[in-house]
Amino acid sequence: MVLGAGCSAVSEATAIASHLWNLVQLSYSSASPALSDKKKYQKFYRVFPPESSFNPAKISLLHAFNWKKVGTLTEAQVELFALTTSDFLEKAPSHGIEILTSESFSNDPREKVRNLKRHSVRVIVGNFYENKARVIFCEAYKEKMYGPKYAWIITGFYTRMWWKNKDVNFPHDCTVEQLEEAIQGYFTADANPNSLSQSPGISGKTYDQFAAKYSERTSNVNKTAYQEAPYGYDSVWAIASMLNRSQQEMELNGWDRRLENFTYQDTEMADLFLRLMNSTQFQGVSGPVMFDEKGDRRGLTQIEQLQDNTEVRVGVYDPSVRVEQIHWEPGRPIHWIGGHPPADSITEKIVPKVISIGLFFTMTTLSALGIVLSFLFLVFNIRYRHQKYIKMSSPNLNNVILMGAILAFTAIIFSGIDSSLVSLEASLVMCKCYNWTLSLGFSLAFGAMFSKTWRVHKIFTNKKFQRMVIKDYQLLGIVCIQVGLDVVVLSVWEALDPLHIVFLNHPLEQVTDPHNDNQVLIPQSRYCESAHMWYFAGILYAIKGLLLLFGAFLAFETRKVTVPALNDSKFIGVSLYNVVILCMIGVPVALMMKEEVDACYTLISLFIFFATTLTICLVFIPKIIHRNKPPHPGNMWNKSAESAAAHRTMLGTGLNDLDAKDIESLREENENLKTSLREVLKWLRQCVGNTLR
Repeated sequence: MVLGAGCSAVSEATAIASHLWNLVQLSYSSASPALSDKKKYQKFYRVFPPESSFNPAKISLLHAFNWKKVGTLTEAQVELFALTTSDFLEKAPSHGIEILTSESFSNDPREKVRNLKRHSVRVIVGNFYENKARVIFCEAYKEKMYGPKYAWIITGFYTRMWWKNKDVNFPHDCTVEQLEEAIQGYFTADANPNSLSQSPGISGKTYDQFAAKYSERTSNVNKTAYQEAPYGYDSVWAIASMLNRSQQEMELNGWDRRLENFTYQDTEMADLFLRLMNSTQFQGVSGPVMFDEKGDRRGLTQIEQLQDNTEVRVGVYDPSVRVEQIHWEPGRPIHWIGGHPPADSITEKIVPKVISIGLFFTMTTLSALGIVLSFLFLVFNIRYRHQKYIKMSSPNLNNVILMGAILAFTAIIFSGIDSSLVSLEASLVMCKCYNWTLSLGFSLAFGAMFSKTWRVHKIFTNKKFQRMVIKDYQLLGIVCIQVGLDVVVLSVWEALDPLHIVFLNHPLEQVTDPHNDNQVLIPQSRYCESAHMWYFAGILYAIKGLLLLFGAFLAFETRKVTVPALNDSKFIGVSLYNVVILCMIGVPVALMMKEEVDACYTLISLFIFFATTLTICLVFIPKIIHRNKPPHPGNMWNKSAESAAAHRTMLGTGLNDLDAKDIESLREENENLKTSLREVLKWLRQCVGNTLR
């Protein structure tokens, strides 16, 4: 047997060769994870747990405070730390720990600290020497990576008051006070040097008895290695226990030699030592002593926290118990700077961009008023449809305009019902209803105005002076064609490429939650889209765009026509211009402001509301004003610079919608006008004759 060495580097150099002499080597303080490699160090054991053996305790500590997202910072050129971090990274995922980032450095760790901050790491597991720790925590102070929002878990074998030491090779520019502010509350995981049991162990002593005896023996000696003393004591007992059992087994099996007969060539005795060392288990002053398949001690791990510049043991992790959890020290509470454990990361909360409830109710109220106004006009139009002034303006088409207006107002309400008011499934239905009502409403209202304007244009551009009869059903047919095109396109769209809700997050617009510093609010846009939406929408835009252009052209061509009682040409033309201009402005602006939900909804809703309201008011308010005013014969027909042939053409056309009684009345008025003209001419002749005499 070989006892030692203390330092890992010496143990690595000796253990790689000691097995060649059939020697079992036991170290009392070597912590390098590299020594766990049984292929290289075949007969090496240690009573001091390796640094990597503290990882289960660190994971248990993370679980205790619900820290599931961490980052690591490692001094990579040191094998002790590199292997420890590698082991932690390997174990963490299986325990539900997410590694946000794993940073490693050789000389200057400052950039790596900043990288941790860039990845929003709040819990840092660090493996580095204390000279680098001073540089790291100085940088953490500058980056404000300390205090109530951060938790650090670092190596536990630093010297007392390590942050006050100076190292010319690794200088920093922070004061001791700044470092003390930055390091407060950090945790360490390290070997626990004393047993939790109050019963004497294999040596017949408790830890307290051992500590008192050790203090008595070393009262005049430097105690820098005090922490390793219990492990050295238990190492001797482990060797003694193994050798004692070996001698007993050799005697039991009738061996012809004793321990003192061991030689470097005695492979059989070396194998016996190895087997019995693997089965060694006893209660020592440092806790339960046992070895795993790698020859590593499965010992206690103490969890310490820096409180008021003193590392205080707050818990102990025992891997030998069935439930691997930390036994918290009674009367030693953990000190949290913020009064509670920090969050493991900045949580992200998705906040849907929804239409504000006040805006929705405002637009809904306006839409409701528009619908009520449309119904009032509809009642008026139906009630007075037989009056000449109303009847000669095609009341059937007026009804169609009002139906389209009602659908347009309803579309405003549908577009404002989003996921803040109803479920996602219901909001998707609202999207589809909006498309249908707006498209059909436009086709009905604009189609009716378009057809009436087309009739006026057809009449006044008739160059053959022929009597032209254009019935209402012909104009309604034009409207039906437009509505039919909408129904076909929308139906095919719904069948082949139905709408669905698309979620789009905007991380660049995130803001800190005013009620929770550990949470950011990320706006999320929700759209109703489909894979080929713009093909179908493009078809609808193209159809309606052509109608808008043609309607604007017809309105321009008939701009000098003022036949209000017959065809509303002047007001219909103004309405067409109004719709064209608002559509040309509203559609592009709405597409550009798609991300601004309230602004986009307001803009589109107001455009629809004003365009629709202005249209129905221009069409129906003049009729209300003149409903009891009979048309004056001299003003019945009027067109600037119109020819006599145009008069005859229009007269023939104007009779389209009149019944026999109305025609007879017009004939009587015509005869009365002729009689009046004859009397005027007769009076003029008499005047001229008297003058000549």
